[in-house]
Amino acid sequence: MSNRTYLPGVGGTPFGNVPANPQAANYISDSGYGATGTILLRKAIEEAIYSAVPEQYYALKLLFQKPFKDELSDEFEYLEKTFGRTALASTGTASAVSASAGAEVTQVVAMTADSVTRIQPNDIVIYPDGTKGIVRSIASLNVTIASQTSVGLPAVATGDVFSIGGPLMADGENTFYHYDRMQVVTRYNYIQQFLRAARWNKIELIKYQNLGTTDYLDKDKGEKMEQLRTDLFVTLFNGTRGEFRMSSTIPAKTTGGIFPSMVAAGSMSGNPTTAGLRSQFETLAFKTNFKQEGGTRMIYGTPEMLYELSKVFKDPGVRYAPNDTVSSMDLKQYEFGQMKFVPVPCQLFNEQSCFPASWQRKLLILDQESITPVKLKGLPAMDSGTTLDKGSNGTREGFKDWYVEANMGLKFNNPLGCFTLDIQ
Repeated sequence: MSNRTYLPGVGGTPFGNVPANPQAANYISDSGYGATGTILLRKAIEEAIYSAVPEQYYALKLLFQKPFKDELSDEFEYLEKTFGRTALASTGTASAVSASAGAEVTQVVAMTADSVTRIQPNDIVIYPDGTKGIVRSIASLNVTIASQTSVGLPAVATGDVFSIGGPLMADGENTFYHYDRMQVVTRYNYIQQFLRAARWNKIELIKYQNLGTTDYLDKDKGEKMEQLRTDLFVTLFNGTRGEFRMSSTIPAKTTGGIFPSMVAAGSMSGNPTTAGLRSQFETLAFKTNFKQEGGTRMIYGTPEMLYELSKVFKDPGVRYAPNDTVSSMDLKQYEFGQMKFVPVPCQLFNEQSCFPASWQRKLLILDQESITPVKLKGLPAMDSGTTLDKGSNGTREGFKDWYVEANMGLKFNNPLGCFTLDIQ
C-alpha cells in the first residue's frame, strides 16, 4: 500500500516525535521510553571531533624549538672541556709546624690519588685557614709542603680541602717546573627510533571515506602525530640509554634522556619540604651556576609544584622576554643573585601514562642551552607516509598502513650545571 491514513494531532500514532529517531539512537536504547527509530533519519553527529587533550604542554614547544643537530651514526660521542682546576683533599692528619725565623718549615700531607695529579713541585697550595705553602716534592700519595720564609704551617685533618694558588717562578730561572694538558670529558648517547601506525583494509577505508559522518580519518592521523610528539617528550626527559630486544631477537637502541643523564653524571639534587624549598633551591642554584652573569635557566615541573615555588619566593616574577617569538608563551621569571629562572609548566608530569607518580613533585632546573636534540643525518627528525595496497604498483597487500616515525637522541653538555628537587 503506497499511502497510510492517520489522525493528525498530538501523539498521532504511528507518527509524532516519539518514533522520529534515527536507527540506533540513544533515546531508543534508554529504558522505559518505548521509542522506536526510522531509516529515514540519520544521526546528528558533529562533523568535527573535539580534542579533550590539555593545551598546557608548553615544554613540548620549548624543548623542540632548537633545531635537531645531525649526527653521522646512531651512536655519537661528544667532548667537554672542564674547568681544569680541582681542589685537593687530604687523606690523613699532620701536626702543626712552628715558624722558624729566616727559614722554611716542611710538612708531609697525604692526599688522594686524584689530588696528586693536579699539582707539581713549586706549585703554591692554600690551606683551609688561608695559610700558603709550596709543594716541595711528591712521593706516591705523600706531598711535602714547605712554608713561606719565617712562617709556620697549620695542622691538617683528614678530609681537609686545599686550594691551588698556581705555579711559582723566580727571576732568572731557566727551568720549566709545571707542565699540564687540557683534559676532556667524553660523553656518548644513542639515537632511538620511534614509530606509530594505523592499518586500514582496502574496502574498510573506502567506506569510511564515502560514508564517514565526521573528520575521524584526519583526526586519527593527527592523533598519531600528537602521540609521537608525546613519545619524544617522555623519552627526552626520562629515556635510559641502552638496548631492548624486539621480539626477543632484533636489538634496538634507546637514548638517554635528561633526568637519567643527570643522575649518571652526578648532578646535584635535593629533597626539601615545602618549608625548606626556598633555602634548598637557592643553595643548589648557586652551587650549579656555570652560566654567564644574568644567564637564564628553566624550571620544569607540574603547575602545582611551580605554584609552591611561587609561594615561597613570594614574588610575582617579571615577564620572560626570550630572544625569539617561538618561546613567547607568557611565562614569568624569577631573578636573584644575578641569576634568572623561568618556570615552565609541565602538565605531562602529572600524567601517569607518561611519567611515574614521583614526577608529580619533581622540579628539574635546566640550562636549556646545554640540551640539544639530535637526529641521524639523511633522515628527517619526524616523517609520515602510507604503504601501498593491492592494485598499486603490483603489491598484493589488501590494506594500507599509515605511519608516523621519528629518530631522536640527546646531547647534554655539562649536566652538572643543572639540578633537581623532589619536594616532600
